[in-house]
Amino acid sequence: MNKYKFFLPLLVMLSVSPLAFASEKMIELKKACIKDYPLVGDETDSDLLNIYRQICDKTNKKNIELKNELSIQAAQRFQTLGKNLKALQLVDDLRKQNVQRRELTDVAFLAGVGIAESNLQHMRNHEMRYLNAENTYPAAKKLSDHIQIALPEPDTSNAKAVTVKTIGLKLRVKTTSNTNRIADKATSLSHSKSVNLKSKIIKTSSRNTIAAAKPQSNNSVTPGSSPFASFNKN
Repeated sequence: MNKYKFFLPLLVMLSVSPLAFASEKMIELKKACIKDYPLVGDETDSDLLNIYRQICDKTNKKNIELKNELSIQAAQRFQTLGKNLKALQLVDDLRKQNVQRRELTDVAFLAGVGIAESNLQHMRNHEMRYLNAENTYPAAKKLSDHIQIALPEPDTSNAKAVTVKTIGLKLRVKTTSNTNRIADKATSLSHSKSVNLKSKIIKTSSRNTIAAAKPQSNNSVTPGSSPFASFNKN
């Protein structure tokens, strides 16, 4: 019984694998389709081939909107696969047919960045050189500046909504804070004046006390007495 439990899943996997492999091999474009769309001639990606199979389907031949949508998907797939030159060529062909879509702009931008990145890595890793000051660095700097300007806005999805209630609360908090600051400042000034006044009173009192406690000189002369009275006593 245990043997059957082991071999049954294995037999299922073996039976499914050829079907999956066969489904991938089933996607084969007709020569007429490849002739009309030479960009896909040497491609093997199943998703890309499936897109072109739908484009070349006779039932979709007159459906221009669907063909344009599928062509945009093909351009996106080329770019995802790293086939940036093909992606740019397909974008150019669609724009010549007056197909203007934001997705095409994104594909062209990403493909251009991919090509620039690839060549920069080749320059640094294989040619062992830097961007030069005459043309390549200014172009890279200009692109970098434009990217900085085009940075997305910060995500505010989690921010609290501003309402009349929150604005009133902020105003009350601000008013209370300002009132407290004014009161603290007034208290500080009053305390400072009180300290200065007490200091002046203490200083004045000290001076009067010192003046009152100063002893009289022993050689002081009593009014009306003779200056030689002391000699007469002797």
